[in-house]
Amino acid sequence: MLSFNLVVVPTDFSEHSLRALPYAVGFAERFGARLALVYVLEPSLQLSDVAWVGVDERALDADHMSHARVSLETLARERVPDAIECTTHVLHGHPVDAIVEFARESGADLVVMATHGRSGLSHALMGSIAEHVVRRAPCPVLTLKSPMSVSAD
Repeated sequence: MLSFNLVVVPTDFSEHSLRALPYAVGFAERFGARLALVYVLEPSLQLSDVAWVGVDERALDADHMSHARVSLETLARERVPDAIECTTHVLHGHPVDAIVEFARESGADLVVMATHGRSGLSHALMGSIAEHVVRRAPCPVLTLKSPMSVSAD
């Protein structure tokens, strides 16, 4: 029997990424699964940048991390029904690596994420985080390109 116990939902707080949340909520309601909302904090500056301008990278990252935690908790409180167990996680590093590692370490059964819909040169230069997660994740990955209605029926 198909079963999902933990559904991971990566977000960068953009409208594109937030489209995945109703789908993940639908899976959680249908299968009695837990949700894990994940945000990846990429290092804001390189070491060479800090040496030249004297910026405290740790303070910038700590401030960004604090803001991300509050935003994730607000997102969970406002968009995830109380009946669904939901945890929030701020990770550090490259988004693909961090999402795949989190999915592996947490024993995720499904990752639900939206694509940004890049194409052409933008896609060739930047690639797709979702595409790379699909290739490397230890579990199925549901990617969403366009909004659709969600029902727990």
